[in-house]
Amino acid sequence: MDGKSIKCMLLIGLCALYSCSSHVYHLVNTNKTWAEAQMYCREMYTDLVTINSTEDMALVNNLLNNRAEEFWIGLHSSSSEWLWSLEKEGFYGDGQADFRLWNGEQGSPYDHFHCAEIYSTWGWDMYDCYVEQPFVCYNDSGSKYVYVNKYMNWTDAQKYCRANHTDLASVRNQSENDAIEQLLMDKYAWIGLYRESWRWSDGQRLKMTSFSKWNQSQTVDVENTCVTTRSGVWNMRPCSNTYPFICSGELNMSENDMEGLRIRKCFIFSILHL
Repeated sequence: MDGKSIKCMLLIGLCALYSCSSHVYHLVNTNKTWAEAQMYCREMYTDLVTINSTEDMALVNNLLNNRAEEFWIGLHSSSSEWLWSLEKEGFYGDGQADFRLWNGEQGSPYDHFHCAEIYSTWGWDMYDCYVEQPFVCYNDSGSKYVYVNKYMNWTDAQKYCRANHTDLASVRNQSENDAIEQLLMDKYAWIGLYRESWRWSDGQRLKMTSFSKWNQSQTVDVENTCVTTRSGVWNMRPCSNTYPFICSGELNMSENDMEGLRIRKCFIFSILHL
């Protein structure tokens, strides 16, 4: 086998190796609305990028290479639902996961990251999850509920409960609510109920426990809002704004197109190295 054939085979092997990568991102330097960017990514690749971890974020930051512009990612506002932190299978009986004792309205379904607090005398209320206050943990064994008089935001309270007990407290019925109220003694505390208003373009819901890099100085009204990234943080922007964007997935090409592309690359590679 001659040298040029070996070079061509090596290049084809590299092409095949690249196609096996689980993280293939593409920066598109054309300004589009979020919906137009989503359509482009789905036609040309797989979808707008989903960022689920610090590793994903590092790859995106490396791709952007400190560029000053904002770029659409796949996150967008979505009508939300209330969920419990504890998701243990079989823990909730029929209707128990939907038990609520709200004191008044729960605001817009597009409000940004609200969590539930319980008062000792007048039911539940929703509050900004970033506020620091005491909380109630749940134990699978021993003392069922534990009031923790430490001031933490909801996410840090969840981490504390999971590290030291089982989870933040779920309230499945009136008797459990009464037991927690007895611990509070005219006080208030976080419980394990939270509401999220975000989904990724690929359908994944962004939970309180999911990786995120929010710009904390933003408004909390997220209706008709999509998300950009710049300098490693996420920004809420009207979906009708236009920005460049980041796609994920392989280029959508037929096998014939891919083979033709590989042959042309090999041909050019061989010519350059004659």
